[in-house]
Amino acid sequence: MKKFLFFILFLIVSIYILSEFVGDKIIKGILEDNISSSLDRKTQIESLKINYLKGEAIINKISLDNKDFPNQLLIIDEAYIKLKSSSIFSNLVEINSVELSGIDFNYYFNFKKSKINDNVRSLNKSMDNNESSSSNSKQFNIDKLNIKNITLSVNSPDLKISQKVSLKNMEFKNVGNAKKSKSYKAIIKDFSKDAAETVKKKILKNNVKEKLDKLKDVNEDKIKDTIKEKIEKNKDKLKDKLKKLIK
Repeated sequence: MKKFLFFILFLIVSIYILSEFVGDKIIKGILEDNISSSLDRKTQIESLKINYLKGEAIINKISLDNKDFPNQLLIIDEAYIKLKSSSIFSNLVEINSVELSGIDFNYYFNFKKSKINDNVRSLNKSMDNNESSSSNSKQFNIDKLNIKNITLSVNSPDLKISQKVSLKNMEFKNVGNAKKSKSYKAIIKDFSKDAAETVKKKILKNNVKEKLDKLKDVNEDKIKDTIKEKIEKNKDKLKDKLKKLIK
């Protein structure tokens, strides 16, 4: 009887250890693959730890690569998740709350053939193209999603812009890909749209204003003096060129 009880205890402990360590690695891999496939961007998770007894999960450093643009599109320092542990292995993962903190969203744009190209439009296009494939992925619903400590990094080598702007915290309810959920892709699009509007209002407007202010500060007399000085220095060369033209 003692041996049987010891065997049962050993089995329970073994299952718990496997679910704690091996299970975390498997779920981490599934998450990376699903997000990468859905957004058509390579996604990496540094670490994931699930406490099945408490129904909690902590994810450290989620990074999403850009596509056709340099550097990373998004970095999330930490995600704290409260969920129904038993639902992880069901058809619908039920998540009570998700708190994302330390967000760095990299908005990158350049000019090609007189058109603005940016990584936000590229991301939205990828999500639209992958709309059909998302129906095959595992369903989930987040009752409450909080996003805080958001930094928008704006980069454009063409305009020599490299600035950071803080965005206000965000809160959403019933987010996911289940029937009752608001599409998580729609949330990403809304966030991207807000980021683009912030760039137009705060970054580009200020950048143009700074350049106009610099032009206002230019002294006309100084310009005239500079032109006269250059003409005086190069008058002999100019005379020679005129003589050749006359001949």
